[in-house]
Amino acid sequence: MNNRKGAHTKVNSMIGMAPLVLFLSSYVPLFAIILVRQCLSNHEYLNWGGFNMDAWFCMMKYFGMSIFCFILIIFGLIGTALTLKHVEGKVENGNIVRITEISSMNDEPLAYVATYIIPIMFEDYSNITDCITIIGIFYVVYRLYIRSKLILVNPLLSLKYSIYNIRFIDGEISRQGILISKDCCIEEDDFAKIYNVGYQLYFGYKR
Repeated sequence: MNNRKGAHTKVNSMIGMAPLVLFLSSYVPLFAIILVRQCLSNHEYLNWGGFNMDAWFCMMKYFGMSIFCFILIIFGLIGTALTLKHVEGKVENGNIVRITEISSMNDEPLAYVATYIIPIMFEDYSNITDCITIIGIFYVVYRLYIRSKLILVNPLLSLKYSIYNIRFIDGEISRQGILISKDCCIEEDDFAKIYNVGYQLYFGYKR
């Protein structure tokens, strides 16, 4: 009984930099497209100009966004890998519950791609005004992201994990939430070991 209470009062393991790196990793496909698109569009400037102010200015004007995106890709991927490894290690401290209702949420990233990635990828990133505008948009989306369950709308996360909307019995209490799991087939009346990593957000696997 004490273990069950502890598992649900320890609400959020996704703290610190975790929301930021998960947000960045959700946009890795977009960052990669921007990087490749800008390099291909400005390939005539891909030559060594030495160490001088003109060369530095040229690099930042034509490849500044690509460099920025490359840094975000590395930071997002490494940070997300470490975050998920940490959360997976915590599952053993979770509870065994019985799933009573379950539905897949694996189609959510498709709406994400259409809504965010496609419009942004066609901007002109050699224009400083456009770059500042896009960064502002990203900041607003990030604030919405960390205050909602958009944390699950992550194409990279969906490559390895399945996402479910579940209702389950924990002891004698009925609860509901969203489950992130490596199991691609979880059904009603299955038992699962889950660990609470946020408000109505769980990580676990089928028993």
